Amino acid sequence: MQTSPSEKFFQSGKSTNELVLRLGQNEYEDINILISNADSNSKIPQMNPFTLQSFIKGKINRHTSIQNMKFIRQGKIILTTQDPVCAAQLLNLESVVNIKVSTNMIWENITSRFLLYDIPTTVSLREIAEELTRNNEIEIVEMRRFVKQNNSWETSPVLVTKLGTRLPGYMKIWFTNQKIQSFIDRPRHCVKCYSFMHPSRVCEKTPICPSCGEIHSGICQAPQKCINCQGEHSATSRGCPFYIKEQNILELKGRNHLTTAEARRIYNQSSKFNYAAAVKANTPSNNIEGQINEKMETMLLKMNEKIESITQIINAKMEQQATMLVEMFERLVESLLQNLTAINKLGGVTISPSRKKKAVDNLRKASGIPMQLDAESGAFD
Repeated sequence: MQTSPSEKFFQSGKSTNELVLRLGQNEYEDINILISNADSNSKIPQMNPFTLQSFIKGKINRHTSIQNMKFIRQGKIILTTQDPVCAAQLLNLESVVNIKVSTNMIWENITSRFLLYDIPTTVSLREIAEELTRNNEIEIVEMRRFVKQNNSWETSPVLVTKLGTRLPGYMKIWFTNQKIQSFIDRPRHCVKCYSFMHPSRVCEKTPICPSCGEIHSGICQAPQKCINCQGEHSATSRGCPFYIKEQNILELKGRNHLTTAEARRIYNQSSKFNYAAAVKANTPSNNIEGQINEKMETMLLKMNEKIESITQIINAKMEQQATMLVEMFERLVESLLQNLTAINKLGGVTISPSRKKKAVDNLRKASGIPMQLDAESGAFD
């Protein structure tokens, strides 16, 4: 294990082959080996896949474990396998079809990153790596301490990269269990052209003003204009749609163990698919509109017929109820008249109050109308 003198960076002393062979003890999906031309200024020429396959078969005895092979625009070859031994053999390649090559691992596909907080700056990264390895049985690939120059803080966060794609919920360090989660990097601009697509060290463009997007010297007095989205804000604004998009891409990268290029490609394809699906769903079609109109007319006709049928049924029931009420009223009136006639016949005869009360009770039972008898006057109210 090696530690830089500045104590800001630590890298495992194990070779790439050793780390790859240790993958069998960890969780991962695919191992991607990147093959480049040994001359960094040259590309691997596009070649016949059969020729390349024949060469690989002759060099790699576990070639049956290779799942995919593809050429990329940068003039490189990516070979995919899930077999650590096959990956180690591919990493040992020094030439491909008479072309001198260099090989490397795409680490994002087989590692996880997380932050440890409040780590004393007086403790070396080597000690921290040994502590994490001993207490958690993990393989540290590299570590980076986040400290600024001339910083007097006693503690700082440390970014840890471990072998394997599965992260536990906690890491034990110095008798404490520290909660961890996947590290999601923040978007970074090129400080020359303020693009998100490349780092500053490879940019060959003339530096521009981040506020107005133009080339000038001195204090900027022009209105703000973003060089990326043309919006009325500076290129460094975190509210910029391009910044938010890049943030989503980095989150996709961190949570799914992808390279930045893979995450950007997947994100862009997803955005195009959603947009295309929305456009297709909202594209007017004369045939579809005609079918919809026809179905709507049929539904309206059926609804009108149903409403008319229900109305007729309601009217018939109401007429029936009205007839019954009229008949009941007629019977009630006839009963009242009969009782009144009987009472009038008793009017000239002197009768006792008890007989009058009995007559009223009989009338009440017959008519169902409550009455009161004035016993002294002999009148009905």
